[in-house]
Amino acid sequence: MTTYVMRNGELVEKSKGSPNKDVMIMRDIEPYQNMKDRKWISSRSEHREFLRKHNFIEIGNEQNHLLK
Repeated sequence: MTTYVMRNGELVEKSKGSPNKDVMIMRDIEPYQNMKDRKWISSRSEHREFLRKHNFIEIGNEQNHLLK
């Protein structure tokens, strides 16, 4: 099944409709104090490591196999 996207007011095939191939950069997270020991988390990598270390999950990002 072909997927279409809107580009400049026209429907085009998604494979032909890529506006550019530039790199997209996402800002890092704002620092926050975690709820476990109130230490500061200042990056996405620290956030992921903190969740992994304490076996925490973010609500809305859980995976079904983790909940069983």
